[in-house]
Amino acid sequence: MSDIIAIHNGRKYKVFSKIGKLPKDLKRKDIKKDLGYLYFIRIGEETERLFKIGTTNRPLARMLEHARYFQKEIVVLWFSPQLSKYTTLRIEDRQKNFWIENKPDWKYLENDRFIIPPEVHDLEITIKKNYPIRI
Repeated sequence: MSDIIAIHNGRKYKVFSKIGKLPKDLKRKDIKKDLGYLYFIRIGEETERLFKIGTTNRPLARMLEHARYFQKEIVVLWFSPQLSKYTTLRIEDRQKNFWIENKPDWKYLENDRFIIPPEVHDLEITIKKNYPIRI
């Protein structure tokens, strides 16, 4: 899916998606069950190559928080299926550490961000199965 659709096209902050609609915010009963999502996004222009992995139970609100904080457009590249909060945190940490240890040409920045070289066009995040992500 190379088509990018606008999720939030405000005057200041813009959020786009390559995956179609974002998952719905979790309802109060699901938050009490500690459910959430893992996500992978691009921050800013495609040429900047700045990406972030993270977790949330409120997808749109979280993307708008990123847009406000970074003062750049956000493009959602991938969202996981609904998982337990602890699974999302464990997978995020495992994936981040894997990239830090095994991808020396990827530059790690604070807050789980990476600058990924332009020659990298695809990556995978593994939960129970592999989820390919086209960047």
